[in-house]
Amino acid sequence: MISVIVPNYNHAPYLQQRIESILGQTYTDLELILLDDCSTDDSREVMEQYRQHPKVSHIIYNEKNGGIPFRQWDKGIELARGEWVWVAESDDYCEPNFLECLLNATVNVPDCTLAFTTTCWVSEGGERLFHNGNSNKTTVYDSHDFVKHKMACANGIANVSECIFRRSAYRPSETARYEHMHLCGDWFFYILLAESGRVVMAETPLNYYRQHASNVSNTAENQGLTFLEGTEVLDYMVANCGLKRGDYAKGWGKLWATYKRQYKYTPDVQKAVRKRLATKYPEIYAYYLIYRAKHLLTKN
Repeated sequence: MISVIVPNYNHAPYLQQRIESILGQTYTDLELILLDDCSTDDSREVMEQYRQHPKVSHIIYNEKNGGIPFRQWDKGIELARGEWVWVAESDDYCEPNFLECLLNATVNVPDCTLAFTTTCWVSEGGERLFHNGNSNKTTVYDSHDFVKHKMACANGIANVSECIFRRSAYRPSETARYEHMHLCGDWFFYILLAESGRVVMAETPLNYYRQHASNVSNTAENQGLTFLEGTEVLDYMVANCGLKRGDYAKGWGKLWATYKRQYKYTPDVQKAVRKRLATKYPEIYAYYLIYRAKHLLTKN
């Protein structure tokens, strides 16, 4: 069985499409767990339509909004009974063969703990914008290579809706590392999962990642959380995953220079990011200065 967790907050306009895309999967041995974090819109009415559905094992409403999505993930995993778990975000949707594709990709990788497809970004109304890979190739990573090539400089999984993970690899003793985060908790979560097995990437865009004004990630990026929270992830990778300076320094420096421009960091945000990174990782700061200078030269 696969346990599908849908953590929802104020996504009533998208919720039915999300749920139907799960119940319409070609792989049917699944349970559906619906969690609502005290929504103020019509989400409850949408969820209650599925109260008697045989695939729905739980519908749970929080009495108070928790404010952090990763606590809902952990809550759902504790309820899950399946061998595999899929956290399907409430404003996304997918192709009917999403689960079938991922399970087929893992069948010859018995120690796989995490599997993911690629993603198609869509507008609020569902118009396709772009995707991040369509080669139909399957790649298997060992733990170290996954961290080095997909996680070292940024979160290489576009959003949690594109992946499934083995429930036995979930480590409840480690949840304090990411539960407090507003943006980078998923990044940390994938690394913890990958430490106990191999990772499979099926490069077919079967997941649809919806972009709209209320996306949590948009506000979080403006606040510099990729770096303010991400430094905790980097600390862990350096200490526990064999990550070397050459694996991350250039990439982090370039990303910092890019995000500072793209998200128009305020002086206070930039100061906080510099304080967090420059002293502990001077090599990142050096690359940041190089890429900032390159941009200024190109601009002039």
